[in-house]
Amino acid sequence: MKVLFRLLVFVLVVGGIALFVVSKYNNTSLKPETIDLTVDCSDLDNILVTKAVNVTVRNLSSRSHKDVSVKIVAFDAAGKVIQEKFTTFSRTLPAHSIYDKPVTLSTATKRCNCTIVDSHPE
Repeated sequence: MKVLFRLLVFVLVVGGIALFVVSKYNNTSLKPETIDLTVDCSDLDNILVTKAVNVTVRNLSSRSHKDVSVKIVAFDAAGKVIQEKFTTFSRTLPAHSIYDKPVTLSTATKRCNCTIVDSHPE
């Protein structure tokens, strides 16, 4: 009986760690509202006096999402945080689809990281 209990605890702990690692790799939170979504902000462009990043949200589920909110963190060449922005996709993101939108950032931005903050699944 003890062996079965230890095995169950071990499986739960390993599963939880795996879920956490996968969610961080996909830049999603573990909230039920956002687990179906991934976000990418690696497409950084120079635009005269600013920089812009193309924020792309992908819906991996069979349900649609409304009001998807994304947090964008901009870093300079030294890796210091220079700006944080939030953007919301006000349109409904249908099942298995992709939306993107440009977001302007500081000219000192060298890279950025983005995370899904919230959404309203239907």
